[in-house]
Amino acid sequence: MPLKPKSTEDVLQDNTCSAVEPPEKLEVLIGYHLRRASIHDLNGAVAALNDVNTRPVPASVLLTIVENPGVSSADICRMLGMQRANIVSILSELEGRGLFVRETDPADQRIQKLYPTRHGQEEAKTFMALLQAHEDTMLQRLSAAERQQLRMLLAKIWQDDGV
Repeated sequence: MPLKPKSTEDVLQDNTCSAVEPPEKLEVLIGYHLRRASIHDLNGAVAALNDVNTRPVPASVLLTIVENPGVSSADICRMLGMQRANIVSILSELEGRGLFVRETDPADQRIQKLYPTRHGQEEAKTFMALLQAHEDTMLQRLSAAERQQLRMLLAKIWQDDGV
């Protein structure tokens, strides 16, 4: 008998060990705090999407297709920083659920353009609402200005500016 997936509250409660102070040498490392925050976010996002039978990466792929109709799988990989080999099974899953369709690019028959279906657009709205609710809970101690500043600072770290 399969185990019942954990709710967001259960996952967040499982992370109660965060009250313990980290070793002093780790405390000074930004990477340590980034990893802790990333794990906390990922666990909550997985729990938030569980009831709609998806995970954060497929949700991100669908949201990218909805926001960029006609995008190619190679473009999605570049936008999301994914390996091309990893997107094949994700696209297969999303296509099997009727969330997007493929159309051959008339200018280059080797390229398939991806377009969301109406059902895909509706599911993307649901995914986004669930992820936003998770983030609102996760970031409830931050003001709107602090959230914007956090986004800006994190983007400075991961965006490739050619340096």
